Parts: sequence; C-alpha cells; structure tokens
Amino acid sequence: MKKNLTLSIALFIICSMYANAQKYIINADLSGFKNGTKFYLKDLDADLDIDSVEIIDGKFTMQKSLSTVKSFWIYARPTKQEFIYTNLLIGPDKIQLKGDIKDFPRDIIKNGSKSQDIANILNGRTKVLWRKRDSIVNIIAPYLLGLKTDTAKHRTQALGKEMKSIDSNLNLITLDFIKQHVNSHAGLQELYWKRNEINKEEFTKLFSTVSPALKSSSFGQRITNYIKVGNPVKKGDLFFDFEAKELNNKIHRVSDFKGKYILLDFTETYCGPCILSADVLNELNTQYAGKLQIISFYAEKNKAVMQEGIKRDKPKWLCVWDGKGSDSEITLKYGVSGFPTFVLIDPNGKIVSHFSGFGKNEDGSSNLEKEINRFLQKGN
Repeated sequence: MKKNLTLSIALFIICSMYANAQKYIINADLSGFKNGTKFYLKDLDADLDIDSVEIIDGKFTMQKSLSTVKSFWIYARPTKQEFIYTNLLIGPDKIQLKGDIKDFPRDIIKNGSKSQDIANILNGRTKVLWRKRDSIVNIIAPYLLGLKTDTAKHRTQALGKEMKSIDSNLNLITLDFIKQHVNSHAGLQELYWKRNEINKEEFTKLFSTVSPALKSSSFGQRITNYIKVGNPVKKGDLFFDFEAKELNNKIHRVSDFKGKYILLDFTETYCGPCILSADVLNELNTQYAGKLQIISFYAEKNKAVMQEGIKRDKPKWLCVWDGKGSDSEITLKYGVSGFPTFVLIDPNGKIVSHFSGFGKNEDGSSNLEKEINRFLQKGN
C-alpha cells in the first residue's frame, strides 16, 4: 500500500513539474503607460487573443499553457487613436520584456526565448531600414489612398523610389538571414513569408536542409503545404477552381459563375486598403450588374473577425471563406502575398489581370476601377 502511495505521489510530482514547464511566462517592465492599460497576447495562427492583463506601475505578468513555439503579437491600445504592438516568437519560455512606449514595435528588449533570440538577429539588421520605410509610408499613404488630394506628385514619386530601394535592401538582408538560419523557427517563418520572392527550386532546396522536428512543426507544415500546392496561377493561365462557403455555410464554386467576368477579391477584415476598396467594389457591383461577379475571399481563421468586416462594409456581393486564413491552399494557389489582391477572370475562364494593393490616382479614380473598366467597358 505504502509502495503504491509513494509511486502515486512521485507520478503526481512529475506530472505537476511537466505541466508547469509547458507554459509561457511573460514578465514586462514598460514605461510610458497609464495604470490599467490593457495588454493582449494574440495567437497569429489562430487570429485569437489568448491572454490579457492590465499594466500596473509599469509591470505585468502573463502566463498560460503552451507546448510548442508559436508566433504572437503582444499589443495594447493606450488611446482610441493609438495601437502599439511587437512580435513574439515563443514556446514554453520565461520571457522578459523591457522598454518604453516609444520603443514599440522594434526596439523593445525581448529575452528568454531561443526562437526569439534568432528573430532578434534579423530585427537588429533591419530595424533602421524599417523605421525609414515607416516614415515614408506615413507621408505618402494619404495621397496613394486618396485621403489627400493636393498635388504632391513629385514628392510621392521621389519617396516611392526611396522606398523601393529600402525594400530591395530589406529583401537582400532577409534572404541572407534565411540562408543562415533556415533551420530555426524564425528562419522558417521568414522563408514562408518570402515564398513568392524565391525561386521555387531554391526554396525547396533550402527547406530540404531543415531538421525533421522543425519540418513537423506548424512552421514547417505550412511550407510543406505550399510546396504541395505547386506553382501559383498567373495572368494568362486558366483560373484555379475552388469551393468556399458563406457565413451561413452555403457552398459556392468559382466555376458556378463561368460565362461572365469574375473578380476575385482576396481580403482581410482589418486591412486598411481593403476597407477603402469596399466603396469601389460596391460601385463596380452596381455598374456591371449581370456582367461581373465579385467574390470576396476573406483570408481569416476567426469567423467572428469575418463577421465584423461584413457588418462594417455591408457588401452586396458574394463573400466566402474556408477558415484557413492566409495559409489556405486557395490563397497560395493564387499567389496572394499581400492584401487586397485582385484577380480578374474573363468569361472563358482566363486570368486577364492579377495585382495587389489599392490606391487612388490624382484624378480621384482608383487603380481597381481603371483596371476593371479597361476590360468591361470594351466588352472584351
């Protein structure tokens, strides 16, 4: 009896130790925040807030069960106008965050996670370039989105060229980081994000060097899925047929609408340019009723998030999803790497236009309506 009792106690202690080990602990020491400011931890894979806490005297602690390395945002809204965040790549680790409100998102000190330590290497190499890029975006975005209409063409063109140069440098630095650290969670995450900018053969070769354990992780599995999907369709190809469902679970296929023009709108609920494009999509839906079928594909994993977008934008066209987010086989096959992405399919099923982004021209028209009018006004 005593022997069985001793064994039970030993097993209980071991299980308790294991359970305690399989969790994250985040200790933060942050200045510049009012007492009571709420911080959230968002699981980026699930698109869900999994933890929250209020900061008191510049400090807070979060802890919850976690058995594998995952990608997170830790964020807060100090005021209605402010949104601050920083990325975290952590598993069952004890994390220390230290900094000031002005240090978000790239200058917050993050210690305690081996995966985050590797991600910090890339951040250290690129944060100055990202700060320059962010400052340019803040200047030119209102003009590109049509929120400011005063002429500043020469200014935006010069800054646009500077931003392209920064993007080129960021790309080179990131590709070098991937080659050096592909056998890590941070390296695999960057490899996936750069999937459309790396030759498929080189991409597959890089992934072949990854350890079996990492290949079986969520970071490795989505790359395996991408490779299985094959080459994305492009302008000039026949469309890739797929089925997806409305919020009421009614299923539709793209091929159901063959015989008319089809505009696939790959979108996300909280994407700024996507929100701004909604009015133009509504105008096009009315203008070309009977000739054009718009299908907005929401790259969301969280149904409630999609519902919020539909409630806000009130689309009068078909809106569907598959619940797999931006890692969906559908977004991968259509080569979606940014939102919104628009794909125009002609009545014969041929892709005649494929582009990403939404913006306004000096005359107030958008790139989207100009591209759609180019085909449908001519009756091509």
